[in-house]
Amino acid sequence: MDTDRRRVLNLAALVESLRAQGGQEVLTNPDLPPCPLCGALAFQGYGFRSPSEIEHDCNCQFQQPQDYLQGIHRAWRGYNAPKLLLADLENYPHYQEYLGRSLIVHQGNLAAISAGKKYRQGLLYLWGPPGVGKTHLALRLAAELVRKGRFVRFRSELDLLAEEREAATSEETVLPSYERLVLDDWGKSRLTPFTTERLYALIEGASAGRFDLIITSNYTPEASTTRLGEVGEAVVSRIRGGLVVQIEGPDRRST
Repeated sequence: MDTDRRRVLNLAALVESLRAQGGQEVLTNPDLPPCPLCGALAFQGYGFRSPSEIEHDCNCQFQQPQDYLQGIHRAWRGYNAPKLLLADLENYPHYQEYLGRSLIVHQGNLAAISAGKKYRQGLLYLWGPPGVGKTHLALRLAAELVRKGRFVRFRSELDLLAEEREAATSEETVLPSYERLVLDDWGKSRLTPFTTERLYALIEGASAGRFDLIITSNYTPEASTTRLGEVGEAVVSRIRGGLVVQIEGPDRRST
């Protein structure tokens, strides 16, 4: 980029010039992430819905463009990942508090908590009877991941399949996709050939490493996949190829 064009695009220099001349001050927004290199505040009027939708009161974007862009991408993920998960949980209001509530540790969930601390990617299957804290643990894992700037979505199996059906019958035939997904209450839906195919595709995609998947279920992998008919055995194999952990304990919803 030539020197003259750099001078035109350098908004920070323009702002300083306005200030020096007594021009109107450009406001900043302390709620947006600051410059990742020097800490300068972001200008007001940006939503940061994409990495490019932000400007800072400094010259770093032009003086160190590569380092600045790398830092901005990290900041963008860190800023938006928690919002994405919270938006999903608006449909599950009783689960929102799980993000901030500590787990009650007991003998029945020690193995699952240990597995959760080691979990980084791939397929994790948490199973056990109702009310033992499977969803709580899954969401605590999700909260830790979003703090690291990783995008995590949350859906119950019923809601995911409803979205898949709606997407398939709309004019826009693009089916939902995920980087990381917490799929809650696996094994409960009545299936059609289409939804069976979609659940198989979900497990196959996670098994192949295209995205990460955390599943909660009341059933063992074998018991949960008998409903899938001829693809059930293949689904069990892929689930068992990930990390399968049982959670035991009393039903805390009834206490």
